[in-house]
Amino acid sequence: MKKINGKHSLVAIAAVAIVLGLAVYAIFGGRTRRDIIGTWVMSVEGTNRGFQCGTRGIAASINIDTLQYTNWELHGKSLILKGKRFANRHVFDIADTLPIRKINASTMVVASGNSTHTYHKIR
Repeated sequence: MKKINGKHSLVAIAAVAIVLGLAVYAIFGGRTRRDIIGTWVMSVEGTNRGFQCGTRGIAASINIDTLQYTNWELHGKSLILKGKRFANRHVFDIADTLPIRKINASTMVVASGNSTHTYHKIR
């Protein structure tokens, strides 16, 4: 058996690390909590509406009177926003699951039924 010198060992370790990193990226779609943190809005009837995902899982709805998000979680390829919905003098606990189809530094595309919604990051 031939010995591998230190230089070849470092190259082999680096190659394995890159392959593992790419595999994790492929499995999780590159989505991390850091990607989600920020304020995400889309224009609805001339008003920016959406949600804010803060550190430590804190969330808030933006310009939606009947909805109050309180926290968020990332499960696989889905963003889950939890909170309360107000309707007909009743309050309901909710967990909105938004499957993420695409995300980058400025845009998040989520599925909603048979359609998609595109949110833009403003901070």
